[in-house]
Amino acid sequence: MGVGRLARGKAVGCRDSRWAHLAALAVALCASLLLWPCSLAQAVDAIVVKPELEKIDVTALGELYEGRGDRLQIETAPGQDGFVGRVAVQATTPGTNPGWLVFALTNPTTDRITRWLVAPRYTLANSRAFWPELDAGRISAITPSLGFRPERMTSNRADMFRLSLEPGQTITFAAEMSSRQVPRLTLWDPDAYQAKLQDRMLFNGVLLGITGLLAIFLTAIFAANHRAIFPATALVAWAGLAYFCIDFGFWTKLFPVEAGRMALYRAAAEAGVAASLVLFLYAFLRIGLWHGWIKTLFWCWIAAQFGLIVFAVIDPRLAAGLARGSLVGMAGIGTCLIAYLALRGQDRALLLIPSWMLLLVWLFGAAMIVLGKLSGDLMNAGLAAGLVLILVLLGFTVTQFAFRSAAGGGALQLGPTSHVQMKSLAVDGSGAAVWQWNAGKDQITVAPEVEEALGAIPGTLDTTVDRFLQHMHATDRERFRMMLWSLQENQGGELQTEFRLKRQDGTYLWYELRARAAPSDNTRLLRCVGLMRDVTGLKRSHERLMHDAVHDSLTGLPNRELFIDRLQGAITRAREGQANRPTVMFIDIDRFKNVNQSFGLAVGDSMLLTLARRLSRHLNPQDTLARLGGDQFAILMISETDPRQVATLAERVRRALRTPMKIAGKEIVLTASIGIVVDDGVQATGQDILREGEIAMLRAKRGGADRIEIFSASMRGEDESRLPLESDLRKALER
Repeated sequence: MGVGRLARGKAVGCRDSRWAHLAALAVALCASLLLWPCSLAQAVDAIVVKPELEKIDVTALGELYEGRGDRLQIETAPGQDGFVGRVAVQATTPGTNPGWLVFALTNPTTDRITRWLVAPRYTLANSRAFWPELDAGRISAITPSLGFRPERMTSNRADMFRLSLEPGQTITFAAEMSSRQVPRLTLWDPDAYQAKLQDRMLFNGVLLGITGLLAIFLTAIFAANHRAIFPATALVAWAGLAYFCIDFGFWTKLFPVEAGRMALYRAAAEAGVAASLVLFLYAFLRIGLWHGWIKTLFWCWIAAQFGLIVFAVIDPRLAAGLARGSLVGMAGIGTCLIAYLALRGQDRALLLIPSWMLLLVWLFGAAMIVLGKLSGDLMNAGLAAGLVLILVLLGFTVTQFAFRSAAGGGALQLGPTSHVQMKSLAVDGSGAAVWQWNAGKDQITVAPEVEEALGAIPGTLDTTVDRFLQHMHATDRERFRMMLWSLQENQGGELQTEFRLKRQDGTYLWYELRARAAPSDNTRLLRCVGLMRDVTGLKRSHERLMHDAVHDSLTGLPNRELFIDRLQGAITRAREGQANRPTVMFIDIDRFKNVNQSFGLAVGDSMLLTLARRLSRHLNPQDTLARLGGDQFAILMISETDPRQVATLAERVRRALRTPMKIAGKEIVLTASIGIVVDDGVQATGQDILREGEIAMLRAKRGGADRIEIFSASMRGEDESRLPLESDLRKALER
């Protein structure tokens, strides 16, 4: 009986145990079904927070989860009792599919520990060159495995949370990231973080002070010296100052700016620095004196750079990426320009080499930091200090131009003016340029003012004699070379000459050179120094005066004096048997005074121009058409000697002059009286031949208008003095 009760008792115990296992299995299955939509994250190793540690890099010690959806299930780190739990976290904004950074902290001490979790909103390190991360929130929320959510602290430069750990407590945290870029999370001791901020503010304040003083100093120099390099350099300093104010966080203290708007200001500051550097390069190297298309390209580049500042309002990240790319392009182009000009000996390019080399090193370091090859607070501080050093070197480079001679830059003159300085001022005031020839090196050096006037690249005329002669007019080269040889043969002397130099557009400028070479027994030590003066205006005025002296001002035809000179030359050549005998055709327009009275002088001048064009169509290149004055013309014919051809030409001329002209809706027909005379060897001078042609013309006019009369020897027996008198009386009556 006792054995039966014992057997029944064992059977009932076994049945109860099976039901208990089934119940536990059911509970586990239900929990798994409820948590099925959540992704499971494995437990992480807890980070031991010791009181003596000032900061801990949480990013490197935590676990990153991406693409897990809006919910994440995590296993908590085991505590001192070894218990491992599970926590499910939900995204702050549904549908964002954020990234998660899971980490655990443990407090092994017997005291409560408080730490600040800091995630900077912007760091230059690993921000990418194109489409960079400028300024954005990093952490949306932090969810602990137990206790209350950490308190968010107010800061414009970082996402900060206050974390507290009780003695012996282990807490697992899930940080929801609000940006695609993995943030740098650092767990700071509050006192250490405050001390670090104070040190950084002191360092940043020193850099800001240096940059601000430099910008003010360069601006003040521009007020006294109005060279373009000073406002260009001051603009670089002001742009750097604006960039530092934004990067160091002083901008938000000066102006109330929302944290989300800082990306706009940061992109505009980077674009401003790039634009100011391009403008400085253009002004300092005097790119405006180069070829027109190079100048246009640079201005388009500068305009595009300043346009990026405005474009930053629309798309800050794209504007910042383009500005960073432009800095790389500017470094390459600027290096090529500086190297080219330095090899040609330009002083400005040589002075800019140290600053530019430092800028290239700075850009390389910045590229390494931006691409994530270098990181750390020391790298960022070194980059900021390097930019300040570049600005200071640029300031020193351009400042020396402020303390040159007053004529060279308008700087203040200290002390009394010396005799040499007065001569230098006199030379600059006269508009002359210094010219120098070194016989030993066969080198010619010309002041930059000449290259600027010719539109040539700076340094083009600082070359050898042969290359200098290539810029000279072909007819002036040998004469100039012979003068230099003469100085060498005479071992010194004076050089006075005029020559033409070619401009970029193909035209020429006249220059007067007056130089002197000191006597020297050694021709290799011979140096000739003098002044070049642009005399193009004087030459053109002289040529214009010479032209007006022997040409008619209305028609541009030769006047009476030039016609008689050419006629005299033709007579001389004919009597020497070198050319044909000249024939003169004297033409007088009939009743032309009536046209001036009826229609005015302007119409009369227009008709004279028309008559001159008609007459010139019937001449050969070796013949001459001249306006003798008023309504009288003369033709000197050398190409034709056959009387029939001469008569035919005279008839064509007469008919051409009769062709009607339309004036104010009316047809006006003009006629001419023509006298022809052929050189027969009796006339002594060209003036005699012209007078005989006038006698023949007057005989034709006396016989009626529109007639041709050929001079004959019988006309010489008439009273020649009466015929000119008759001509003068006829013209007086017409007036």
